[in-house]
Amino acid sequence: MELSAEDEKLLADLYALRKRLASKQKIPAYLVFSDATLREMVQKKPFSTDELLNITGVGEKKAARYGTIFLAAIEEAVRSR
Repeated sequence: MELSAEDEKLLADLYALRKRLASKQKIPAYLVFSDATLREMVQKKPFSTDELLNITGVGEKKAARYGTIFLAAIEEAVRSR
């Protein structure tokens, strides 16, 4: 999947966010969300929990635990374009 410069930046931001969350919890980053899940987030750019739940690798627990912070990061990236 070819990404625009803006989408590359968003993906980098989501990777960094995932790393920070994983470090805080002392777990591997992939347990927060997989690379494929983050790429799908960049591609689909969900703005609600319902849209986030349609992303492969996002279930009810992960949406409840991480959804708000990832949705905010996506929204901020789209708004700043």
